[in-house]
Order: sequence, then structure tokens, then C-alpha cells
Amino acid sequence: MENLELKKQEPKHLKLNRIVLTVVFVIIALVLLGLFLLTPMKLIHFGFLNLGIWLFYVLLFIYIGAYYRHFGYAMNDHGLYINRGVFWRKKIVVPRNRVQHTDVTQGPLERKFELSELIVHTAGTRNASVRLPGILFDDAEILRESLSFEESDDV
Repeated sequence: MENLELKKQEPKHLKLNRIVLTVVFVIIALVLLGLFLLTPMKLIHFGFLNLGIWLFYVLLFIYIGAYYRHFGYAMNDHGLYINRGVFWRKKIVVPRNRVQHTDVTQGPLERKFELSELIVHTAGTRNASVRLPGILFDDAEILRESLSFEESDDV
């Protein structure tokens, strides 16, 4: 395998993931505050629980950034290459001749940020669907077109 120049996910994807994480944890903190005000929870227990939740938030915030830094993909004549993982690194190779079909998906927040996820369905059972999240919609469409064959040499 030649030395490929890996592209990164869009920085907007990192921003979106961190915004969603923050909103979820603010909601959790508000629910916890409501429980504290409505139940006879001791202040020390509330403090430790709140500290634990926000410590977990910081760890997830850092992990999302590390996952973003270690995620890369490339496309060449042979197929799609994806590298990902923070603690356990994974290299995925999707040969073009194994691609059955592709999907490009967008949720409402992804549309707002002009992001999408490319899903490549392959022949076989192991890693039958490979996901490539956090790329621009136009880039996903280009990758989708380059993965589909004009002429198939299958029998």
C-alpha cells in the first residue's frame, strides 16, 4: 500500500459533537439541580455527584478531540482507506470491487453545518457497512460517485 495523504474530518464535525455533548451535560446538570432542590439530598452528596458528572464531561470532551485528531480517510484507484481510533487504532480498507452500494445521510444538525455521513455497504459479513462521518456533503457525493462503477466486470 502506497503512502496515502489522509484527509481529516471537517472541523465543523468536532464543533457539532462538542456542542451536542455540552447540551446533554447541561440538561443532566439541570435535572440533578432539580432533584437536589426537590429531595432531601445533602449538599456534600450533590457536590460530589456534580463534580463527578463534570469530570466525566471533561474526559469525554478531550476524547472527542483525540478521536477527531486520529481519524483520517483517503480514496484512490483501489478503494477507500479509513484510519480511526484513540486507544485501539483501526485501519479499514474497502476495495472498490467489494462495494455493493453507498448511502449519504444527513440529520437536521448535520444539514445546518453542511455535513454528512457516507455509508459504504460491502459484500461479506465482517464490516459489511463502513461509516465515514463528519465530511462535507459535496465531498460525500464525490466519494459516492467514485466508489460506484460505471461498468461492472462482475459476472
